[in-house]
Amino acid sequence: MKEQLKNLNIFKSFNNDELDLLKKYFSYKSYKKDEIIASRNNISKELYIVLNGKIVSTLNLPGNINRKRDEYETGDFFGEISLFGYKLPFDTFYAAEESDLLIISGKKILELIENSSGIAIKFISQLLSMTIHQLRNSNKFLADVVQWGENASRRVITDELTGLYNRAFLDDALENFFYISKSNNKPLSFLMFDLDNFRDINENYGHETGNNILSELVNLIKNIISRHGIIGRYGGDEYSILLPETDLKNAVIIAEQIRADVEQHDFSRHFNGEKTTLTISIGISSFPDTATELAAFKEKADASLYQAKKTGRNKVAYIE
Repeated sequence: MKEQLKNLNIFKSFNNDELDLLKKYFSYKSYKKDEIIASRNNISKELYIVLNGKIVSTLNLPGNINRKRDEYETGDFFGEISLFGYKLPFDTFYAAEESDLLIISGKKILELIENSSGIAIKFISQLLSMTIHQLRNSNKFLADVVQWGENASRRVITDELTGLYNRAFLDDALENFFYISKSNNKPLSFLMFDLDNFRDINENYGHETGNNILSELVNLIKNIISRHGIIGRYGGDEYSILLPETDLKNAVIIAEQIRADVEQHDFSRHFNGEKTTLTISIGISSFPDTATELAAFKEKADASLYQAKKTGRNKVAYIE
């Protein structure tokens, strides 16, 4: 094992005694082809060094799109973002073929620092130096991703009528924000709402009028929540708002402001100047106040919207 380590760039500057000490802090694991090693939904807090084989990473883009980003072969490493930043990785890493990895956890690095600070500093310095080199080499790829996003993401993740994020993007964002909030012990709230009696508007005034009303409604609400979160069209006249770092109490305050502003807004230009009051109903789900798991988090927002409708409309509701 020691001779194998000497052939890896990250360990080349270490002598035999230093390698003997370092080995105690690493574990060894083999992965089968296509086996997931680390993903965006899991903060592993581990650094992985490839002994042999090939690891592939895919970049997780909006709209449930995965794009191949990098390949890691003998001597390469990954996981430093999760290890040092305690952040979810941007990528999913999997074995493209049978592979053997050396793994060191954040806990073991702390032990190394406590027991052998000189070797720890040497190891971390080498790791940072190689990370900077990797980032320089990845600049072109990152530029390509930005350009690709500018050209394609809007078509993939937005609703044609309103220009808002569509359901595919919202589902993906909801899952990501939920697990990030859970990992960091931060609150997250999810609002679902729709326009009361919208079917009657379409039947009595036509779909074009209905669409114009929805567009005006969206612009009104965007101005209210622009500093708070993400609004998207879930389908038909049903919309949702994701509110990061917002607990139930503050989500209710925001929802009530939205409800009141819609009720007071003048939509008369869509009804030949006739004064017409439009209202919306809003359902709220909040982590961890009303739900602690993703499935319940989604379901309770929908169920709360149904309750607001069932109990008279023009209401904000949530289910404990």
